[in-house]
Amino acid sequence: MPQLDPAVFVPQIFWLFVVFAVLYIFMSRSAAPKIADVLKKRQDKIADDLAEAEILQKQAEEARQAYEKSQTDARNNAAAVVIAKRDALKAEAEAAYQKLSDELAAKADEAQKRIDAAKDKAVGEIRDVAKDVCADIVSRISGIKLDEKTIAKEVNAKTDAATKGER
Repeated sequence: MPQLDPAVFVPQIFWLFVVFAVLYIFMSRSAAPKIADVLKKRQDKIADDLAEAEILQKQAEEARQAYEKSQTDARNNAAAVVIAKRDALKAEAEAAYQKLSDELAAKADEAQKRIDAAKDKAVGEIRDVAKDVCADIVSRISGIKLDEKTIAKEVNAKTDAATKGER
């Protein structure tokens, strides 16, 4: 076998290094930056969504604290008023508390829906980019052109497994 002939070891090793160097340079300048860019965009989007959620949560907490303070003041003032007046103020405070609680719950649910929608959108965009990158890598490396269904099936399976691992 010519591959095992010691006289041709040096040229074989030389061409081995040349081929791997070319492949490394190609991957580091072509596919790797694209994947890194997609991952950075995804991370930035998630960070933005989390920052917005924190802002909404702080606003809800401030509103809750303001409500609790006003409720405490109303209870202190009600002790000095006649029992009938105290009962009326207490009923009013309970109604306001329920209304505010309902509003805060609705805002929190709405914020969670927006976060979930943004996350689903981001995952969808990642899947689209991953399909394109996967098809490109497979075709460039092996020369095989895979159909869209096969690529979509594999990418969806991997991203589904990854998103389930996050939760």
